[in-house]
Amino acid sequence: MPARAVHGNERISVERRVRDLLVRKAVLPGVVESVDADADLWELGMESLAMVGVMVAVEDEFGIEFPDERLTRETFRSLSMITDAVMSLTEEDRP
Repeated sequence: MPARAVHGNERISVERRVRDLLVRKAVLPGVVESVDADADLWELGMESLAMVGVMVAVEDEFGIEFPDERLTRETFRSLSMITDAVMSLTEEDRP
């Protein structure tokens, strides 16, 4: 299987885990379950306190820590952006 396909499958898996995590944490209930991965969560009603909860939950779920420069609205703007951050931070931890 080509490396790109494996990476694509990994991305889909990470995005599903992020979405499931947001559902479990009741972030935008009734919305996040079916929203497009690129939809702006802030425009849909996410607030700063919810972002902090999402950050902590994502760190716990994936065993990562967001560096200070990643603690921005942009990082948590959409499921896709959160997925990008998780994938980037987990790649940095790999040898």
